Amino acid sequence: MMGLADRTSPTELALHSVTVPAERQPGDRAPAPGDLGLVQAFVNSFWDLDRDGAEQFASPLALGEWLVAHDLIEPGTRLSNADLRRVLDIREGLRALLFVNNGVTTDGSAIERLNRALRGPGLFVQLNATTPPDFRARRRDVDAALALIATIVAVAQIDGRWSRLKACSGEHCGWAFYDHSRNQAGSWCAMSVCGSRAKARDYRRRNKSHERRQLQ
Repeated sequence: MMGLADRTSPTELALHSVTVPAERQPGDRAPAPGDLGLVQAFVNSFWDLDRDGAEQFASPLALGEWLVAHDLIEPGTRLSNADLRRVLDIREGLRALLFVNNGVTTDGSAIERLNRALRGPGLFVQLNATTPPDFRARRRDVDAALALIATIVAVAQIDGRWSRLKACSGEHCGWAFYDHSRNQAGSWCAMSVCGSRAKARDYRRRNKSHERRQLQ
């Protein structure tokens, strides 16, 4: 029999019902598992691999289309420029946290903007005797969508998955990738992309240094 905690109204947003379609990754890297894939897709909305690198949140309308496509808000929801600015502050604050996972110094101002933008109506918890707790919101709107994304991050930080989600340290990159390696030593979105570029830059730097020493 379905318990009260299992019942979700059509207008509610629920963590347990989040489905994340597999999105293409640089170098065919495997995406983040489970609901963490939604956070990865959200952070990577700044650069669309399938549309010449276009910003996916270029306007409130484009933002709304992305949120509807990911079942986070109701179709027809109208968003404002203030909503867009808030979402971008959260997205770039999460990227700052992912850079920290890759050994980069903390960007305190970006994280401060992130936490300020997350202040708003949140989710409520639903408990059950036989299944994990669920997080829900009464309405599928921007507040609920952002609270849900932040909740996924919080749960992943607690259970240890978060440290594997990193922002690529490649020059002008910042793509969020999931480090599936056993020792979590990954630094780039893909060795064939940013890894090769980094090695080429190091090679040129060493050559220039060698040439300078030869001229001395």
